[in-house]
Amino acid sequence: MQLSTLLALTITLAPVSCTTSDSTDSNPSPTRPYMGKVHVIPGTIELEDFDEGGEGIAYHDLDPENQEKKEPPYRKTGVDLEWREAASGKFNLGWTRPGEWLIYTVDVKAAGTYRIDMLVACKGAGGTFRLEFNGVDRTGPITVPDTGGWEHLKPFSHQGVKLVAGRQVMKVVMATGGKSGSIGDIDYFKFVKQ
Repeated sequence: MQLSTLLALTITLAPVSCTTSDSTDSNPSPTRPYMGKVHVIPGTIELEDFDEGGEGIAYHDLDPENQEKKEPPYRKTGVDLEWREAASGKFNLGWTRPGEWLIYTVDVKAAGTYRIDMLVACKGAGGTFRLEFNGVDRTGPITVPDTGGWEHLKPFSHQGVKLVAGRQVMKVVMATGGKSGSIGDIDYFKFVKQ
């Protein structure tokens, strides 16, 4: 057998790598969806159901201890998950501070423009947060309104959020503090296609 024929045969038989994933997963995150459930958009995301992965991986919280003392806690992490009877899942994200963030694995079923409905609470003017999808800011700053007190969860919406389809990492980034220094309490995000 000639060397050129042997070389051609070797190249032809060289192993080819392939992928078995049928998703458009561009998710570089080392996190795992909470309880194995990927959040679907359009749909509702409870803020207490952020990804698993620990401090600095799935979330960053400035205080390593959950400020909520009700037992049992929803989750044993440093993220401040506040028990609240009026919250949709009986818990909401509380004691939010600039620089904190949470990661959620999401699957956007249809590209397009979305409205985000949410329940929020704040005493005085709130701060701002944003939502990043695969590292791209898709919302700009969202300012939490004054709801008349921390005990008053009220509906609030943010319009015109343009999303691309596919599995992605959604990062909720607490940006600037409000009058109290906090951003505000947030119960859930409901993504509605416009």
